[in-house]
Amino acid sequence: MKTLLKNVTGICVLLFVVLAGQAQDWPGWRGKNRDAKVDNFIAPGKWPDGLKKIWEVKVGLGDASVSRVGGKLYLLTEQDGQHVALCINPDTGKEIWKTPLHPSIALEGGGASHPGPRTTPEVQNGKVYTLGTGGELFCLDAGTGKIIWKNLAYKEVPKFYPSMSPLIVDGMCFAHLNGHDNGTIVAFNADNGTIIWELKGEPATYASPVLMTVDGEEIMVFQTETDVIGLSKKGDLLWKIPTPGEQRFYNSATPVIDGRNVIVCGQGIGTKSFKIEKTGNTWSTSENWHNSELGGNYNTPVLNDGFLYGHEARMGKAYCIDTKNGELAWSDDNSNHRFMATLNLGDHILSMSANGKILIFEANSEKYNEAAVYNVSDTEVYATPLVTGTEIYVKSKEMLTRWEIK
Repeated sequence: MKTLLKNVTGICVLLFVVLAGQAQDWPGWRGKNRDAKVDNFIAPGKWPDGLKKIWEVKVGLGDASVSRVGGKLYLLTEQDGQHVALCINPDTGKEIWKTPLHPSIALEGGGASHPGPRTTPEVQNGKVYTLGTGGELFCLDAGTGKIIWKNLAYKEVPKFYPSMSPLIVDGMCFAHLNGHDNGTIVAFNADNGTIIWELKGEPATYASPVLMTVDGEEIMVFQTETDVIGLSKKGDLLWKIPTPGEQRFYNSATPVIDGRNVIVCGQGIGTKSFKIEKTGNTWSTSENWHNSELGGNYNTPVLNDGFLYGHEARMGKAYCIDTKNGELAWSDDNSNHRFMATLNLGDHILSMSANGKILIFEANSEKYNEAAVYNVSDTEVYATPLVTGTEIYVKSKEMLTRWEIK
């Protein structure tokens, strides 16, 4: 019996090592499906007291998150007054290529306190797509960094500058460009940058679009400053739901897709769930529920086994909502930060706080159960971390750091 147990234990350890070593592609904002789900993470039996720092490199200014595809990291930053695209070796932190893109525009107002780009590169089909603070859209070769095409025509920007990450679907690159007054959703040919169609009059904000499928039909879901809208890939407006933000707070949370339901949240909005349906050629929406008390401001919640985990707008307190009815399952009493970036690790939830701390708690709908807290940066962190296997990549004000759970 002891021999059997020893063999089983050895197999489990080996399985953990093998699975943890299989790096998951994370092609852009919130991963492959933009749902922040990390597929290959396996929680340790006992959480360590601290994380092991593998390497740390200075990459430049910005709040853009890092992407990973084919064993390479991709990042958009600002160096010496220029936006630059970077490709980095995840094993060593060494630069594979660097491509200067364009001079950075001078930032004004509240946005000036966050120098550098905010948008996560989208890596698809051997190409890297980036969006700069001045609305500059670039497409580069993922292997060499060579610029394939660019578009600099949409020069108006939202008040706090673009943070939307382009969406690539069926050979098209979709981006919400210009500003609050003249927002324009544009479909580009992803290979050469030719404009396929434009939809004008939708005020731009800071959320990234997502893709959902209803009755076999793909719909692109955009959160604008005033509404959440569904578009066909041809640019037809299928439906529109009013979601105005509160006072000076703008919509920045990415819509969460739950089958045929769209969940939106924000300060002043709370959290709402809508059902999307089609009868014949007519689309309709209906509200499933509305939790007016809880709504993230500068963070997007994650969906895990029928429950929504996130952080409320004012104090960053963790919460859990039952998506069947919108009722609060639990709310933690501890305050965090209004800026929280949340990932779904399966059995656990990871939240990166802007104060440089990683918070890990159980995906438990019964109660809040904290597993670990790690300090990973002495400067503020506004980028969403990248987690694959046992690796955690954190982009702080100027540094990119690889941490390991050991």
